[in-house]
Amino acid sequence: MTISNILDRRYLTEDTFVLRVERHSKIIKAGQCFSIGTRNLGINREYSMYSSSSDEWIEFLIRKIDQGAVSTELGDIQIGKSIEVHGPFGEFCLSEETITTNKFLFIASGVGIAPFSSFVKSFSNLDYSIVHGIRYENEKYEYQQYIGNRYFPCISRPKERSGRPMRVTDYLKTLSVANYSKIYLCGNQSMITDSVEILKAKNFLASEIFTEVFF
Repeated sequence: MTISNILDRRYLTEDTFVLRVERHSKIIKAGQCFSIGTRNLGINREYSMYSSSSDEWIEFLIRKIDQGAVSTELGDIQIGKSIEVHGPFGEFCLSEETITTNKFLFIASGVGIAPFSSFVKSFSNLDYSIVHGIRYENEKYEYQQYIGNRYFPCISRPKERSGRPMRVTDYLKTLSVANYSKIYLCGNQSMITDSVEILKAKNFLASEIFTEVFF
């Protein structure tokens, strides 16, 4: 366990924020996660890294959950205070070898886009597209970082007359996946399960599909 000070917090929506903390681990891979919490709660939750693997700090994309003690505490705790940080953990990662020879499709729901943001910030020569399932227009968290028309939001509750509702699974049914060599999915279990079935029905190799469930 490491004790890290909170360096900054920026809110992207009313209930979603980016938390920046001190970095102590020398080696971190993009896509890895950390278990974090506050001393007074005595419980921790896992969050994927949102920042680059080479940044001097670590950032997490966090949405406050109803009755979620950790996310609420992290959203309110004073800047400069310290929190517990365990990790990094996990193998939901890319290797230097694969990024030079593969075209990636990243599929996310909500804050499950965090590891894909970390991939994009960490590898400047990454060939990718992102499909992002969100409820509202304002949940396209800092989407400007995905340059070159690589970001495709699927908004399930669009504003009136701003477009028809679209879910990730709706989009995938119309998408040709033949040009992609590896597909990574991160988000809620139902989205991942349904999306993987669609990909398999399109004869995409199961061995080239990688998943990370966000609870």
